[in-house]
Amino acid sequence: MSRPKELAGFTLVELMVTLAVVAILISIAAPSMGDFVTRQRISSQTSDLANTLATARAEAAKRNANMVVIPAASGANGWVSGWCFGPATIANCQDAAAIQHYGAMSGVEVSSDYQLSANKLTFRRDGSLLSGLSARPFKVNAPSSSSVTEGRCIDINAVGRTTVRTVARDTSC
Repeated sequence: MSRPKELAGFTLVELMVTLAVVAILISIAAPSMGDFVTRQRISSQTSDLANTLATARAEAAKRNANMVVIPAASGANGWVSGWCFGPATIANCQDAAAIQHYGAMSGVEVSSDYQLSANKLTFRRDGSLLSGLSARPFKVNAPSSSSVTEGRCIDINAVGRTTVRTVARDTSC
């Protein structure tokens, strides 16, 4: 007598249960994945801006000339479009003398009181901020429509050094 051959594989019921469990796990993980991506964008944009400030400060000392960091667009929300730095003679980021350009990331807001036309962030030859201008912070955060509730502030002291701190999204720096 021969034994019946056992079939290998999954039954339809086992496959359906597995797919249901996977669908539940994905539905739980998807919202937190979006928040994770937003937090990473905030962190990355903060690092880019802090590195720009440090590089502009070092470049001012290296070239023995004043350097400015300016937003890519004019207006109160000009920093959302990106930024650049270069000699104090540049008028905007399209100027050929601009040394480096940085684009903004989508889903991240960057704000500061520094403007394109007046009140430019200027590093002197010794790396300190231009006298007469008090240091104003930068704020990097998610839009108010996001569920991410924290942001970052980049503070600049009188000698031009930057520090980054985490704050609530709706808190001013």
